[in-house]
Amino acid sequence: MDETPLDASALDGLEGVEHVLAAAPAAARSGAWSTRALAAAGLVVTAASLGSRILGYVRLVVVARSVPSVDQGASLDAFTQAFKIPDFLFQLVAAGALASALVPVLAALFATGEDRRAWRVVSTVTTLVLGALVALVLVAEAIAPALVSGVVAPGFTGPKLQMTIDLTRVMLLGPLFMAGGAIASAVLNARGRFAAAAVAPLVYNLGIIGGAVFLVPVMGVEGLAVGVVVGAVGLLAVQLPGLASVGTRLAPSLDVRDEATSKALVLMVPRAIGLGAAQVALLVITSLATGLPDGSVYAFNAAFTLLQIPIGVLGVPLGTVLLPSLSRVAASGEVDEFRRLLVRGLGMLAYVMLGLSALGVPLAGDVTRVTYGLSGLHADAMGWIATSLAVFMLGLTAHSMIAILARAFYAMQDTTTPLLAAVAAVVLNVVVGVLLVGPLGLAGLAASIAVGAWLEVAWLVVMLMRRTPGLRLGGLWRGMALTAVAAVPGVLVAVAAESALGAYGAAPGGTLVSLGRLLLVTAAGGLAMLAASLALRIEEPRRMLGIVLDLMRRRGRG
Repeated sequence: MDETPLDASALDGLEGVEHVLAAAPAAARSGAWSTRALAAAGLVVTAASLGSRILGYVRLVVVARSVPSVDQGASLDAFTQAFKIPDFLFQLVAAGALASALVPVLAALFATGEDRRAWRVVSTVTTLVLGALVALVLVAEAIAPALVSGVVAPGFTGPKLQMTIDLTRVMLLGPLFMAGGAIASAVLNARGRFAAAAVAPLVYNLGIIGGAVFLVPVMGVEGLAVGVVVGAVGLLAVQLPGLASVGTRLAPSLDVRDEATSKALVLMVPRAIGLGAAQVALLVITSLATGLPDGSVYAFNAAFTLLQIPIGVLGVPLGTVLLPSLSRVAASGEVDEFRRLLVRGLGMLAYVMLGLSALGVPLAGDVTRVTYGLSGLHADAMGWIATSLAVFMLGLTAHSMIAILARAFYAMQDTTTPLLAAVAAVVLNVVVGVLLVGPLGLAGLAASIAVGAWLEVAWLVVMLMRRTPGLRLGGLWRGMALTAVAAVPGVLVAVAAESALGAYGAAPGGTLVSLGRLLLVTAAGGLAMLAASLALRIEEPRRMLGIVLDLMRRRGRG
């Protein structure tokens, strides 16, 4: 469930990196791809993905500053929870399901010259998806009060509850345009056009930021909801010129008898179930937070957004890069090479993420002051973000490992096992969240997410060892244990450096002070961990250095 955000920044799921890789094999058969072209496309969508995540964080800060401080906590909570029903509908019907199912089918049809058939597939899928969404949105609009009060925000009462209902009804228009944007992205990526699809989530975030800056002063908090809809319209609109340039031909159609259409629809089902289950878990977890003080829901979402940054920048891209290589060696029966790629990828990722986790827990307060110091949040909310982030960091390594482990199964054309693991994690998330929210508050909810991630890793590892005879992970576990040992001096040095800076007048203060403090402390702790790693002869730092030097040599020769 790590790939599903807590709000409508779920549009970052249209990043496009995996769409590129899905389209590449079919396009290669038609001679449309070169290694340089694929690399260039990968750079475009990766840069846009990183930009979208950064802009998503900026969005949170701008939204918080736009709300009057007198009712900031209640308004931000209402706005955050108003995303839940629209997000659920979008994730269930479209989102990643379209990306993972429609792109490979269309790419294969376009590569073999069956353009007319491809457009019939697009027309049928568009008709079904938009038709289902229109029906679901109309139902949700009609029963919004019951859904919000009974499911989404059972802890809200009075004006706060009514505000959530009103914002939800406005934002329910968003999924219709977002689904159109998801289909547009799939078509463009299948045709080898990635720029517009990659930029679309940026436009979405800019729409919400625009609503915060220009509409909230005029319309109040409802301006944020209007900004969400404007952003969704922009996400689709920015891709329309690209659709026109590839000769898109759409017409209402229900030709489900076509084999290609049936294949796309069948492929969508497991992904849709997985995303729907993850949304249910997040819905339950955040609904539990609605019974906590005003501002808690927003704080939990803000901390989760920070957790997603290292996962999105390091974990998901590494898994994405490994997927085609794992698929190739799995298809050719090169079991030893499959094992080697998998274990090395997991080892390097675990080393980096364990280090970040170790340093992130004690430095969560500084990270919060740096990232949300300009948001205007009250001191309690800042403390809730820091506490939630510290607990979230305990699951960072697991969330990142899932990105690789799941793709190992995808490479073996097995989408069922990752789905079952994700569903089991969802159940555990909910159970642990219900048990811990009372005594621990937001920290208990954050712990439920971390525990669920580690269960998902354990499930995937056990099943992978069953599916891959001879797979030995002893070296990986040994490396992770040594990394944990190496992290100890890193944490001690970081804490000592933080205390020393405080003694010399750099105590927690403004954003710039906290940023300088954070950089110095992180550098000190990171260098101490690296020195300990070299002393313990951990292989991952040397391997990563070798990869960097190799890339630099290749660039020099180029």
